[in-house]
Amino acid sequence: MSDYEKVWREFERNEVTHSAAHYLLAVAAVGKSGRDPRAVDIARLLSVSRAAVSLQVRALRDSGLIDVGDDHRIHLTRIGADLVARIASKREVLRLFFVDVLGVDPETAERDACKIEHLISEQSGAAMVRFISCLRADEATLADLVERVRATAADGGDGASRDLQSIMEQLRSARPQRPSGA
Repeated sequence: MSDYEKVWREFERNEVTHSAAHYLLAVAAVGKSGRDPRAVDIARLLSVSRAAVSLQVRALRDSGLIDVGDDHRIHLTRIGADLVARIASKREVLRLFFVDVLGVDPETAERDACKIEHLISEQSGAAMVRFISCLRADEATLADLVERVRATAADGGDGASRDLQSIMEQLRSARPQRPSGA
């Protein structure tokens, strides 16, 4: 099997499909309002049928990503909540990269980030965060980020997934450092 075929087949081994990612994000979004959603709430939010929600809920429950209570309310399991956090972090870093680095308009950046969020690795997401941070950083911060990149590369990138969310928080709180006249 060629390298191309190996990579192409990896697409099928992602943690979740694009559709499943949106269902999980919808459960999380409605859940933030203080009350776990029912299937009808998810159907309304995603503009899909209740039958479609039922099928996806069954698959997500079988995968251990959600639970459904006796009251038919849907909530994320710990594994599901972790996956949602990782997908949301990668969506945000992609959006930032497209807007702040590549100059893509925000609406297009949001759509493209949505399309890719569940496909990229934790390592690539963390590397993008470090890259954006470098662009925004002063010299001392830049030197620290360079060391972190080197350390991550030296350990084979294993530190990327455990750092992604904390690095994203730092990035969100940092102000963009624009050169004068830009």
